[in-house]
Amino acid sequence: MIFLASLLLFFYVAFTLIMLDKIYKGNPVYLLLYIVSFLPFYTIFQVIVFNAFENTFVVSLIKYSKDFVLLSSFILYIIGTRESFFNRSFKFSILDKLIVSFLCLVLVYLFLPLGEATFISKVIYSKNIFLIGIVYFFGRNTDFKTYNWNTILKILIGLSVFSFLVALSENTLGNHLHSFLGFSEYNLIVNDIDPQGNYGLNWSFESQSASPRYAAFFADPLEFSASLILFFTVSLWFLLHSKFRENKFYYLLLVLIIAGSFLLAISRASIFSAILVLILGLYISKNYKTIISGSVFILLIFIYLYFFSEEETRYLIEDTLSFQNTSSLGHLVEWIEGLLSIYENPFGIGLAMSGNASGVDQSIKIGGENQFLIYGVQMGVISILLYIIILFKSIWNSIRVYIKSSSLSKKSIGFITGLTKFGLLIPLFTANAELYLFVALFSWYLVGQVESLYNSFELNNKLKIEKD
Repeated sequence: MIFLASLLLFFYVAFTLIMLDKIYKGNPVYLLLYIVSFLPFYTIFQVIVFNAFENTFVVSLIKYSKDFVLLSSFILYIIGTRESFFNRSFKFSILDKLIVSFLCLVLVYLFLPLGEATFISKVIYSKNIFLIGIVYFFGRNTDFKTYNWNTILKILIGLSVFSFLVALSENTLGNHLHSFLGFSEYNLIVNDIDPQGNYGLNWSFESQSASPRYAAFFADPLEFSASLILFFTVSLWFLLHSKFRENKFYYLLLVLIIAGSFLLAISRASIFSAILVLILGLYISKNYKTIISGSVFILLIFIYLYFFSEEETRYLIEDTLSFQNTSSLGHLVEWIEGLLSIYENPFGIGLAMSGNASGVDQSIKIGGENQFLIYGVQMGVISILLYIIILFKSIWNSIRVYIKSSSLSKKSIGFITGLTKFGLLIPLFTANAELYLFVALFSWYLVGQVESLYNSFELNNKLKIEKD
C-alpha cells in the first residue's frame, strides 16, 4: 500500500506541475483537463494515501493543492499579464452579472455577524462557492480548440466505461471498493464521521432494503450517480449525432453501459433525471417520433416494475411517491426545517449554518438535503432567486448555442452543458449537490464557455441587423 500511495503521489505532483505550467503560460483549457482527470478520483486518492501513511497532514496537502491550482491560476490571470485587468475589453453579460451578484452576496454574508458558525468555518464554506465562480470565469475566457474539446470528450467516455467496470466488479465480488481501501478509518479520523450503516461506510452506500449501492471510484454513490448524468449526456450527444450505423451501435452500447451504472448506484433522483435528459435531448434535436416511442417504452417498464416485479420493488416505488420511504421522509423533514427557517428568517441566518459542506458544524446546522433551501437558510430568499435564475439562464443559453451554432464542436458544448445542468436540477432538490466537485466544477466551467459562445452569437446578430 505504501508503494502504491507513493507512486500515486509522485504521478499526482508531476501531473499538477505540468498542468500549472500550461495554465500559467496562458492555456486555461488545462484547468478543465485537471478537473476532469483528477477530481473524479479526489476522495479515493486521499483514502489510499491516508491508509498508507496514516498521516492527516499529507491528506490536507492533497485537499489544499486543488484549491491552490484553482486560486493561483485565477490570481495569475488577473495580475499576470502586461495589460491591466481593469483595461481589458470584457463586456459583462446578464449571466456574468448574476453570478457576480451571487458571489458578492456570499462575500457580504461572510463578514456579517450572523449565525453560530465561526469565521473560519464561514471562510471554508464560502471558498467552495467562490471556486464555482472561478471555474465559470475561466470557462468564460477560454477559447476551445476542437482537438482540446475532443480530448476532454474522450476522457469522459473513458471515465464512464471505467466507472462501470469498477462498479460491476464491486457488485460481482459483493464488496465495496471503499471498504477494501479503508474509507471508514479515513472518514473517522480525517472528517470526524463515525461509520454508519450495514456496510460500515455511510448510509448512502445502501438502499432502503439494505442492498448495496456502489460508488466506483467516486466519493459515494450520490456523487457517482450525479456524474453519470454528465456521462449519459455525452453518450446521448454521440448517439443522436453519429453519421454512421456502426458508430450508433458503439454509442448505444455506451448508453446501455451507463444505464447499468445507474442501476448499480441506485439513485432514484438521478435515474429520473436521466429520463428527463433523454426526453429533452430528443426534443431539441427534433427526434419527435423517438420521444413518443421512448415514452411508451419507459411507461411499459414502469408498469412492469410496479405490477410484475418483486414486492420489495413495488413497495419502494409506493413509499417513494408517498414519502413513506425512510430516505424520502428524511428529505421531507430536512426541507420542512429549511422552509421554516427561511420563513422565520427571510434574510438568512448566516453562512455555514446549513448543508453538509466542509466548514458546516453538523451539531448546529439547519436543513441540508436541498441545495436551494441550503442557500436560502444561510443567505435568505434573494439567494434562492438568484441561484434559480442563474441555473435557468445557463440552461437556456446552452440550448440556444446548440440550436444556433453551425459548428458541430460548438453544438456539442451547448448540448452537453444544457442537458447536464438540466439533469442536475433533480439532485439539487435532494442533496447538497454543488459539493460533487467533479461534475459541479466541470459543468460550471462549461457554462462559462457556453456564455462566451452565446454572447458572440448575439453580437454577430446585432452587427448583422445594424448592417442591414
